[in-house]
Amino acid sequence: MQGSIVERAKEASILHKGLGFVEAFDFAIEGLGQLKSELNNLCKEGTEGFSFHAPVPRPEYFPFPGVTSFLLNEDPANRQLSFRLLEDTLRQAREWGADYIVCHLTYKPTDTRDEERAMKLAEQACNRFAEMSRLYCIPINVEFAAYSDAFNRPSQFVEVVGPHPELGICIDMGHAFLGAKQWNRNYLEDIESLATYTRSMHLWNARNYDHYKKHGHLPLHPSQKPHEGWVDVEKVLEIVLSANKEVKIIFEYPAKEVTREVQEGFDWVRGIVDSFKGSKV
Repeated sequence: MQGSIVERAKEASILHKGLGFVEAFDFAIEGLGQLKSELNNLCKEGTEGFSFHAPVPRPEYFPFPGVTSFLLNEDPANRQLSFRLLEDTLRQAREWGADYIVCHLTYKPTDTRDEERAMKLAEQACNRFAEMSRLYCIPINVEFAAYSDAFNRPSQFVEVVGPHPELGICIDMGHAFLGAKQWNRNYLEDIESLATYTRSMHLWNARNYDHYKKHGHLPLHPSQKPHEGWVDVEKVLEIVLSANKEVKIIFEYPAKEVTREVQEGFDWVRGIVDSFKGSKV
């Protein structure tokens, strides 16, 4: 991968809204001024905090899409490229005062397919994540995705993330759902296995992988019923909030212009969360 000529992928430059929180992802360097302005405006409107989803920003030396991770790649030079990118994000996060960052550990197209090697590389990566977190005084949440051939089980993520207090897990609800389908697992059981270590969540919906490939990250809405193939949002939130009522929740779909339907989804999730926080469970 290193040394080859790669056509530069366009930065996503997205600011995702959440419950009292926002998360910036894959911003172009020249877009940082706009990001600062947007964050300032959101803070004035009552947003309590923000996080960076690596990379922020995406530098010229990394032309790949922002979701690309080489941390479980066999080539040491490729792994070093991803560590360099992560350190750049941590540096920015400290300068901006971000509450935490999210990063990917896995990326199916370039991950090793040897399980023993994958576990060793993941352990090494998380050891280094913890060191970098301490150095920059920024917590790191490792996003759970279950697509890679050799590293897709919740137990594997818990084994490498769990020993480090500097690290947590970010459950991406849509990817947890689709990944479990790929491996014929129950996604709710996967999420339950991760709940104790979960510090943040990415919420979006889909019915199956083909549906996701066609429509992308669909906004949540109370009309999305589990018996029709959608993720059981209420059950997912119940599982995670039972373990951590303070989990940070991000709606991982663009919502610059909030339609009535998108707002209904926001309100639905807020109602679930507020109801649960008010309970004694």
